[in-house]
Amino acid sequence: MTIAIDWPLDANRIRRGMLNHTFGMVRRNSDGSRRPHQGWDFEAKPGTPCYAVADGQVVAVRNAGAYGLQVVIRFLFDFDDDGDADPLFAFYAHLSRADVKTGDHVERGQKIGETGNSGNARGMRGADQHLHFELRTVPIAGRGLGNRYSPMAIFRHCPLDAPAERLAA
Repeated sequence: MTIAIDWPLDANRIRRGMLNHTFGMVRRNSDGSRRPHQGWDFEAKPGTPCYAVADGQVVAVRNAGAYGLQVVIRFLFDFDDDGDADPLFAFYAHLSRADVKTGDHVERGQKIGETGNSGNARGMRGADQHLHFELRTVPIAGRGLGNRYSPMAIFRHCPLDAPAERLAA
């Protein structure tokens, strides 16, 4: 069973084309030790439309902490195309507005909100403005990389150099 997946923005490029804005132990503390980044940061000026990556249901819309305004969408994905799909959660953060509410059904490519500078993205300028996108196994995940997959698992390509464009555009 193939489940259609699309990108969250019209043009999707990793912030500044740098690996430290991708998933994994890619960031460094001031002492040089490594620390995790839980998702991908896509370059996006505030007000850029965000879209559902798959058909699913909105399980959370909230404004909290470092992530600011967030939307979480539950959807199914068949990792090995064996007909047995697993539930996943697409997590969108630092939004300026949400066009959906908890309980809404969304279709792949449907506009769900707009990017912004909420949470710890407040005050960022230029190429640092972004959509933080995560792929989770639970709707609300803790610190670290637990309960998360690299977005590479569904997109199969990390757009470091050139933007990946939405299929449903």
